[in-house]
Amino acid sequence: MNEPYNATIIQTLIGALEELERDDDVILLGPSPRKAAEKIASKLRSVVPNPGLTPEEMHGLRLLILHAISSKSFFDWEMPTLTGFTATQFQEIAEKLPRE
Repeated sequence: MNEPYNATIIQTLIGALEELERDDDVILLGPSPRKAAEKIASKLRSVVPNPGLTPEEMHGLRLLILHAISSKSFFDWEMPTLTGFTATQFQEIAEKLPRE
């Protein structure tokens, strides 16, 4: 696998896989759990935000989105064309981000 992965995610997955195997909950590891962890991490990339973003940064993005869509002079008729999202869709996106 040539894609870079966040080391924290890989190490967390390796620890979880080793714990599952040690507790006889699952046996799926070869000599190295890294390959299994990388495969799981690659699947997680589509549903987990960038682990480099702190909760504070995600909260800041939420506030930025909400501020932008509240300003009709900023979020005008062209913005959905530029971003691919309507103000309503951005509202839904913002609701998924941390509130604090």
